[in-house]
Amino acid sequence: MLRMQGMTPAVMMSMLDACMAMCQMCMDECMEHADSSDVCKMCAQACQACMDACMALKDSMMKAA
Repeated sequence: MLRMQGMTPAVMMSMLDACMAMCQMCMDECMEHADSSDVCKMCAQACQACMDACMALKDSMMKAA
């Protein structure tokens, strides 16, 4: 997404949606083990942070359009 040449907003939105979906699936799995594994807890937190960043970028793109 850093290469803006040739990228359309619709493609970038789809990429963000795919990233958020992957993060959600990973976070859901990691939360299953977060109580017994600090690594899984950290992974779930990282996934949440990534989803938040993707959503913020989507929001800013929609406002700019």
